[in-house]
Amino acid sequence: MSRPWVPLLVRLALGTALALVVWAVAALVGLFLPVPVLLSLGLAGGAIAWIVDQGADRADRLHAPALDLDVDYALPHAQDGRVRRLEDLAYSAQPRRRMTARGLARVLGEIADERAHDPDAPPLSPELTALLETARQPDAEAHPVPALDRARLHRFLRELAPREERTP
Repeated sequence: MSRPWVPLLVRLALGTALALVVWAVAALVGLFLPVPVLLSLGLAGGAIAWIVDQGADRADRLHAPALDLDVDYALPHAQDGRVRRLEDLAYSAQPRRRMTARGLARVLGEIADERAHDPDAPPLSPELTALLETARQPDAEAHPVPALDRARLHRFLRELAPREERTP
């Protein structure tokens, strides 16, 4: 049966004995030191000696996985700056940093502007066109942008997605 507390008791006893020896030598020289202070220092020294002797367990070293710098590995939407801006806008919707419907509609407008360069792209739906025109108005109070629910946002994103990224 293992008794891990025995080395601690031995170190504490040695620290106490050393403190009493220091007290006796100081008394012989004529220097009177308070015994409780010496005993406290002896116990603390014994505990520190035990901690140093035991040593702290080291955690396993964590090795980060090797970075894959191959461009083909990245997902297609991660390579698109527009999607990253849209994700940043959506993920930063915190109580102090609100994602406004106008800001979201403006990002959708930027995506629609880049999509307009494709001659084969079908025209936008009237609902999305109206939303983008409202978001482009400078006066926010006179032209409020309606809130986008999840279903409408997904419908607009599917409409703006290039044909090769659309899911069947």
